[in-house]
Amino acid sequence: MIEPTSSVLERMNAQLATVDDEYTRHFTSPTRPVSFVVATPRSASTLFQQLVCSTLSVGCVSNIMARFWMAPFIGATLEQDLHDPRFVSALRSYGRHYNPANAHEPHEWGWFWRRWLKLDGTSCYCASDQELDARGLSQKLSAIESIRDAPLLFDNLYAMCNLDRLAAMLPRVLAIHLRRPPYYVANSILNARIDRYGDINAFFGHRPRNYDELVKIDDPVEQVVAQVQAIRREMDETLARFADDDVLTVDYIDLIQSPQRIMHRFADFLASHGAPVERRDPMPEFPQLRDRNSSAFVRSEHADRLAAHVTAYFGPDAVPSHKPAAGLFLAG
Repeated sequence: MIEPTSSVLERMNAQLATVDDEYTRHFTSPTRPVSFVVATPRSASTLFQQLVCSTLSVGCVSNIMARFWMAPFIGATLEQDLHDPRFVSALRSYGRHYNPANAHEPHEWGWFWRRWLKLDGTSCYCASDQELDARGLSQKLSAIESIRDAPLLFDNLYAMCNLDRLAAMLPRVLAIHLRRPPYYVANSILNARIDRYGDINAFFGHRPRNYDELVKIDDPVEQVVAQVQAIRREMDETLARFADDDVLTVDYIDLIQSPQRIMHRFADFLASHGAPVERRDPMPEFPQLRDRNSSAFVRSEHADRLAAHVTAYFGPDAVPSHKPAAGLFLAG
């Protein structure tokens, strides 16, 4: 009987962990700033990473490297040996968690961050009195940085939820704030509930700290809007701890309409913090990206409730003036 892939990976990581620790014990901490994405669900964070790994010499975690979550130095070394410098993302994602499928596409690396943040169960948050291994984490990230010879970028929910802890553990941390209007974030989460689970009542995405209160809301549309409000509130609290110069804010519509320009902005941002990166020259020409901030993606059956709840939670200015056009709904 063939052993499941997940079991093989777990055994492999457990056996390689000690070897990886030996390789990384002489490292100290990253010499360049480490960037973390701060965004609500459905705000194009995967797309942002895909564009980065297609245009800039920034250290993103690939699907290959992600399999070595307990031996990241070994994984980074293997990935670097196999890396195609001409790789360009297909700008697609697949599967229940929507990690892109190609071996060199970026990965959110939840296994790694859950391990170092000592998270159990479904919680995204470290206990305030939880002791974390700052030295060990710094060594691992420093080792990865040495292989990539570039500043590191992570797009991970658990890292974002505990960014204050990580900022205290690492020498320099930067935030990449991806913004999308709450109306469209909520609408996209509703669509994801239906498309992935076939049930608008199935909870999807980030469980904020007030999750126990959210699940008591009977109307799934209101529940999602309240979820978005809670996540945005937590994000605002996190970002308020950063100096203005340490946050790069990117609007969803700008990323969709001008991806190359946004990549140059990100490269300039890193350079302003002493971490210049090589830019692909010329930058790839990407296909026109679909703007999902559109009435075509709003299901008519919950459009009125969505507008009403977004108005109640965020104010009338947060609701676009358009109305969904009958028969033109696009999934996504």
